[in-house]
Amino acid sequence: MPPGCDTIVKSMAGPRAGPSTRGALHLFPFDQPTAAFAGLAIIALSYIVFGLTGFGASLMTVPILSHFYPVPFVLALACILDLSGSMMLGWRRRKEADKSELTWLLPFSLIGAAGGVTLLVNLPRTVIVIGLGIFIASYGLYSLLAPAQKKPVSRRWAPLAGFMGGASGAMFGMGGPPVAIYITRRIMDKSRLMATVSVGVGFNLAIRLLVFLAAGVLFQGELIPALLIFGPAAMLGISIGSRLHLSMPTANLLRVVYVVLIFSGASLVIRNAVLAH
Repeated sequence: MPPGCDTIVKSMAGPRAGPSTRGALHLFPFDQPTAAFAGLAIIALSYIVFGLTGFGASLMTVPILSHFYPVPFVLALACILDLSGSMMLGWRRRKEADKSELTWLLPFSLIGAAGGVTLLVNLPRTVIVIGLGIFIASYGLYSLLAPAQKKPVSRRWAPLAGFMGGASGAMFGMGGPPVAIYITRRIMDKSRLMATVSVGVGFNLAIRLLVFLAAGVLFQGELIPALLIFGPAAMLGISIGSRLHLSMPTANLLRVVYVVLIFSGASLVIRNAVLAH
């Protein structure tokens, strides 16, 4: 394993699993209805949100499925499903994606990923994660309650958004919210917004997948049967979410995005400030 990769994966996994989750794969095998049906339902619902917003599924799947399966396994499963979903949405809407925005975002996402690894090694992880969670949840709450902003933000924010997305993806396995925050304030057209979010988030997921590959997290024997079981549920959820997206006004779509941001920020704070103790 390359130096530092095991540290990265442990950081992305969050607090160390307790007795109820350690060895959970043996307690809840795939052929046991409780875990299988719960996983199918959770993943289907989570990927309906993903189909609507272009991100956010792992914010729900990872915390909940971690009660049934070991965290590294859940992270690997969520990463592959999220990347597959982003590729699915991004390919469908690739012509609508705003290439000028992505040109500014993606290079800084790469720099952010490298910077995230550096920060991971040198700064207290819990403080950073809680701070990021508070910021994301506060922004989502403010955007949900504040009057609609008609004026787009300056493109000067793109380097910061790209860097934050890459860094938070490498450090915490959650690169979607910073990218979504920026794009929702730059693009008002619903189709272009969704297409650009899908491509931007997909790029961050590809970086995360490479980290997992280098760390050996993807080489788990249970991962292939899990993908065969849970993959169709995720694709069904994305299909339903995409259909809902077509009939949903832009204002309502943005509300869904902001609610997901609140949920994601709160889950980060709870997992690291409450469940870690």
